[in-house]
Amino acid sequence: MVVRDPFTKPFCEAEDLGKAIPENDHAVSVCLPRWEDVIGYEEGKPEVIEAFESGYPRFVPHPFVAELFLAAQEEFAKKDEVAMVFPSLAAAWRCADYIKRRCGETSRLESYGWENLTAVLFKEEAFTVGWKYWQHSGEIVSSRLAEAALADAPVEDEAVEAGKQATGVLRQRIAELYHGLTGGDVFLFSSGMAAIAAVHRIFLEEKPEDPSIQIEFPYLDSLKVQQQFAEAGAADFSITDTGGVEEVKTWFKEGKKATAVFTELPSNPLLRTANLEQLASILSENRVPLVVDDTVATAINTDAFRYADVVTTSLTKMFSGAGDVAGGAVVVKPGTEFYELLRERLSFEEAASPLFLHDARVLEVNSRHFRERVEATNENAAELADWLRTRPEIQHLWHPSSECRDYYDQVRRSSGGYGALISFVIQGGEPAASAFYDALAISKGPSLGTDFSLVCPYTLLAHYGELEWAAERGAPANLLRIWVGLEDPDDLRRRFEEAFGALGDIV
Repeated sequence: MVVRDPFTKPFCEAEDLGKAIPENDHAVSVCLPRWEDVIGYEEGKPEVIEAFESGYPRFVPHPFVAELFLAAQEEFAKKDEVAMVFPSLAAAWRCADYIKRRCGETSRLESYGWENLTAVLFKEEAFTVGWKYWQHSGEIVSSRLAEAALADAPVEDEAVEAGKQATGVLRQRIAELYHGLTGGDVFLFSSGMAAIAAVHRIFLEEKPEDPSIQIEFPYLDSLKVQQQFAEAGAADFSITDTGGVEEVKTWFKEGKKATAVFTELPSNPLLRTANLEQLASILSENRVPLVVDDTVATAINTDAFRYADVVTTSLTKMFSGAGDVAGGAVVVKPGTEFYELLRERLSFEEAASPLFLHDARVLEVNSRHFRERVEATNENAAELADWLRTRPEIQHLWHPSSECRDYYDQVRRSSGGYGALISFVIQGGEPAASAFYDALAISKGPSLGTDFSLVCPYTLLAHYGELEWAAERGAPANLLRIWVGLEDPDDLRRRFEEAFGALGDIV
């Protein structure tokens, strides 16, 4: 079978609606080729949803995962019950507890009978709440894990050994990115969000009465984890002119406490960076950990550990590059006040939502040329961003080279760049954004970090139910987010030129 090449034939035509991006049984993105398709997805229109072959695994049930849920339902469910399957008893119990707290429904747990998979069974009307736990926590069953469980055969010893070896290589490879660390300082999870949720859980258990603090506009579920998995919620400092410094200073001067401070390097999609240097000083005085997610910047470009106590990162994105596997990591820094606590607790957390052995093998292969891909996409994005700034159609453009650059440079490595994510708003509002998006000939779907370019109307996809909230924090509904891949820069500019040409008299 000839596999479609997204470089020469991007997933962007109307007939591509719902196709997996890339063309792979374990793809983690899905094509939404037109603006109206994005709206249709958010509003649950059957003609859009039913076309999906795949989707981002925390938002759309992969066909293998949906089949696994159905198998558990057929085996264990009583009348009016549905089933979800989680990678461990601990994850399943947390889902059941979440459902109970959010809507009062009681769940039952059953061992699925393959590895540590555990089914959660509850009334059908609570499924949306249960799925929210899956989405926010990231404690997912991967498509490869679901496929293996459905085959109902033990993983062969040879595959187990290969998976363990790949896991060890991944730990060491990631540790070396941060310089001076060992594989024992790296913990691997089923998704990047599972990594974030695990760190949040650890610090929350130390101070269960206190909120966490979010600095700069957060990725959707990074904030949802803090808001919904803690009674005290989170202090939302996503609007700040000082990189969070004045807000955090005031917070502690008023006698308030915090479990931890969370931020991203840089934020997604506004690509702003917090003032990590001064935040670290304030937090150290108050014995509060600083948690930094460096998924967008990567450890190739930046060294978050100049100021962070713990780093989280999604392996689904640039580390993989292929868009065909999910995973996440927590990396802990020796010598900090929280090091021993994190090392001890993360071993248990990792077991509750581990990186499946087959996924580890794929990630190990995909990540072999991580550095080279980062460096190449840095250059492509810098060139595209400079060109887009000259275009009269662009109303505003976000890129770390121009947003909070001084703060980004605090942690940028001497050989590091500014990453390959760009966001912008086009003159002419939603009509112009819609026309441009529909005409742009690059693959259209969620996620980032792939070898090929991707575009999505980020705010619509991530915040459709809270567009006013997002707009107040600087992310308007017509914002477009571009992941810049390894295409030839001249080719990318040509595609953008043609899309700008489709605007006609709108701008």
